[in-house]
Amino acid sequence: MRKADVTDDRSGRDDRSRERWRPLAQHLSARFTTAGDSDEEMVQAAVTTIVDAERRLGTQRPDFCLRVVPLVIRALRRHRLELIRRRPSAARPLPALQLAIVAAESDLSRRLHRSPTVAEVATHLDMAQHQVVTGLEAGWPSGPDTLTSRAETT
Repeated sequence: MRKADVTDDRSGRDDRSRERWRPLAQHLSARFTTAGDSDEEMVQAAVTTIVDAERRLGTQRPDFCLRVVPLVIRALRRHRLELIRRRPSAARPLPALQLAIVAAESDLSRRLHRSPTVAEVATHLDMAQHQVVTGLEAGWPSGPDTLTSRAETT
């Protein structure tokens, strides 16, 4: 009677594979990381996607990277959207912040005779630059439909 091999070497292979694909994952996740997000979470999401694709497709295919990069980008977008949805409502920018930024921009534009930079607005409001950027981003339209609907109403 033969003895069954009960040792599982997959965990060792997964660790080696994860380290091998980490530079690609870091490069791709850097495009999707914002000031408030954890870079490591995005890298882990990218590495997991690459390792899963490696298991399914195999790396011997010459077009492996061409096939895996769009998969990773979609996974990172989904992960970023999940992070935004999990963010508490208190962390989302308030209309008061947007109004304060608009007022500060107006005041600084009059004084400087040019559009103020983010750093100047942040100094004027005594807050961090990333908070000003978040407030500015919150005021932008959320997609292409909002631009067309505004153009049609005016």
